[in-house]
Amino acid sequence: MRYTRPSFLIVLISFTAFLFSSSIASAQWTNRYSKLDDFGHHVYLEEHELPILAYGPTDPAPAPDGKHLAFAARGWVWNLNLETGDAIRLTKGPGIDARPRWSPDGNWLTFVRDEGRNTAIIVLDLKSGKETRFDTEAIELDPEFSTNGEWVYYSSGISGSINLRRRNIATGVDEQLTDLRQVERNSRSLAGGTSLMYLHGLGANRVLRIKDMQSGADTIALAQTLTYHFTADAHPDQRLIVYSAPIDNDYHLWTMDLDDPRAKHRLTEGHPFALTPAFSADGNQVFFVELDENRQFRLMRIDTYGGAPEQVLIKNWELGEASGNLKIQVSDTSGKPTTARVSIVREDGSPVAFHEDATYADPQTGRHYFYVERESELNLPIGNYEISAARGPLTPVVKSTISVEENTSKEASLSLSPIWDASAAGYVSADHHVHLNGDGHHRAKHKDALRAMAGEDLDLLAPMSWNRWERRIDASILGKETIQDGRIVVQSQEVRSHFHGHVSLLGVDKPYSPWFWGPTNPKLGDPDRSNGEVVDFADRMDGFTTYVHPIESDSDPFEQLASGPIPIELISDAVLADRIGLEMVCAWTSPLGNSEVWYRLLNIGNPVAAMSGTDMWVDFHRTMAAGTGRNYVRLDGEEISSRSVLEAAMAGKGFVTTGPALLFRVGEDAQPGDVIGSGRQNWTATLASTNNIDIVELVVNGKVVETFEGIKAGETREYQGEIVLPEGGWIAIRAYTSELKEDTWPTMHARPFAHTSPIWIESIGSTDPDSREKAAADLIRAIDASESIAKRAYGEIEMNRMMNRFEEARKKLRGMMD
Repeated sequence: MRYTRPSFLIVLISFTAFLFSSSIASAQWTNRYSKLDDFGHHVYLEEHELPILAYGPTDPAPAPDGKHLAFAARGWVWNLNLETGDAIRLTKGPGIDARPRWSPDGNWLTFVRDEGRNTAIIVLDLKSGKETRFDTEAIELDPEFSTNGEWVYYSSGISGSINLRRRNIATGVDEQLTDLRQVERNSRSLAGGTSLMYLHGLGANRVLRIKDMQSGADTIALAQTLTYHFTADAHPDQRLIVYSAPIDNDYHLWTMDLDDPRAKHRLTEGHPFALTPAFSADGNQVFFVELDENRQFRLMRIDTYGGAPEQVLIKNWELGEASGNLKIQVSDTSGKPTTARVSIVREDGSPVAFHEDATYADPQTGRHYFYVERESELNLPIGNYEISAARGPLTPVVKSTISVEENTSKEASLSLSPIWDASAAGYVSADHHVHLNGDGHHRAKHKDALRAMAGEDLDLLAPMSWNRWERRIDASILGKETIQDGRIVVQSQEVRSHFHGHVSLLGVDKPYSPWFWGPTNPKLGDPDRSNGEVVDFADRMDGFTTYVHPIESDSDPFEQLASGPIPIELISDAVLADRIGLEMVCAWTSPLGNSEVWYRLLNIGNPVAAMSGTDMWVDFHRTMAAGTGRNYVRLDGEEISSRSVLEAAMAGKGFVTTGPALLFRVGEDAQPGDVIGSGRQNWTATLASTNNIDIVELVVNGKVVETFEGIKAGETREYQGEIVLPEGGWIAIRAYTSELKEDTWPTMHARPFAHTSPIWIESIGSTDPDSREKAAADLIRAIDASESIAKRAYGEIEMNRMMNRFEEARKKLRGMMD
């Protein structure tokens, strides 16, 4: 899970623990939608605030006549006859239509149309079929009719924040209603027509506010901590609301009297995932959606006073055009059926949603994708479709164009062939940093992660249980290990000490507590904490600590220490720890910036392990694939297990990558993690990539000593040479693209990059005196900067544990300089 750099924490308030600096948005991940002034990283905006593409029904909107209900599914808006179970499609086209709402007279529907880089408000005349569009270059969301039908309330980012606006349908008068920071959306007209309820999200809190349209008063009716599915609806006649709010991993439905909020009535029992509640026309029932075992949404309803929920069945889907079947089969080069990542798009640009599992969206390219196990058959409107399939970053994308015809079944057989076979080369792949659940739309279990792993040719995945303030997401399964077909999912923990730097705990089955702390967080105990305590805990538990997503930009962080580019306690912990990892590759951070920190730590003789993680969420809709950032390690004959893979990663027996494969040997047969003698040595390297790679560099003691020509997409090249090694230190090789790329499929990182772990010269932890002295001096400067930032952030609060570690690390570094 990402966090904001210390420099921002000094300026901003506590919500920055959940934002990310704008430098990374421009450096490693490009926002597809218009940038907002108060969102540091758009992944939160685009994942949590925008509509999703799902096969099953979402966003239920009961009609005023009590007989119909509008909903979104498969990218379109539908009208369901509640008496017959017939659903008629109302919209079509390439946009994702979602979040419908009715006019009071039932003659109009308004909804959001998401076009991949922009969203707009559509008002549909149900009699004529005519569409009216409200749109700017910014994001528009969540329309709602006024109770008299004259206005459409909606949200827009045209001001730089997502604020509420309203437009008069007859006159076109458009005016801004709110001017708060970050997010105001999900507006609902209250009974009586003089007030508007809406959601306001600001960092660590989400609240429901009531705006009196006559007096202008704007007050908080209900507050929650950070709950992304905190959505609500208003009763048609009473001052009663229904809302969805969480308890740990679950989302329950609650009702509350706005005039007497002392008690909230929980409608749901057990462990539901109940989302987007909406009152029926008479207010006696609440419609909502929840997930089935295949992570498909189904439409439900429950009495307003509670009781057993029941499913609302959709018996017939009326597309309004002819359809046919498309059968997809995926196999490897030997013809053996396999699992693959698949994306299907109609010739008009309409993406296809999947009916067997969750449908995802790549936030970098905007492609929708899902995982097909062996084969699947889909019913689609007739037309020409392009199918794209891949299986991990080293399998080139295979494409096929199929014409789906009326009442026929077409087959598409896709054979996937990697350009490099990790298993044959003696390597296994691991992603050490993902999350199973994080308030995404598709609550996930280990079996869902295993499906994605199979589709990405990934051997081990370490999802991290983590906190969302008082909620401990996936806490109950910490340490759980699931094995299927040789693939391993092992549950780990992320300690989100925000300001101090986020750290992961691998190989533990008991949680470290507290799960979060920091100068801008609530003081729920003695604030005198240090990440060093987490490192010590990991050692006692025979676990392993890694600093995750450390450096944001490509530039050398040691040239801008005053702005706090390095997590506050990273340097002191890395200097003092007997063993520790640095996440060199992550979906959101810069491998080049991370390298600058890693090189200096290696140069003082600390064999800090290069770790790799994607920091994705299996339950997210808009997320890059698991294994986008991965570590390939050699097990040297050991059986694959979570422990053997972790030990190999800690020993540096391999390479980290966002796509390319990069092998390295020096001398007779020394590989990363091994030791080689000084003096004249021959070396060889192998580079394979599905993307163009234009830079290949040989690195000795943190310095590039030789640069080579790269390769074209799909190529494999052998490199070799001779080098005179110094008497101490290390050697490694790296390869990457000099420019960020918008589309790097089959990988999903903007910079394809690979870096081998070091081969040590003479002994593990040996050093070159000049490199050691320069590195130690830089690391002392970094600790000094961290100490200064920490003192400003904590003010008069004494942070003795952290300050003592700063001094202890400086003392050790001074000894190296002496």
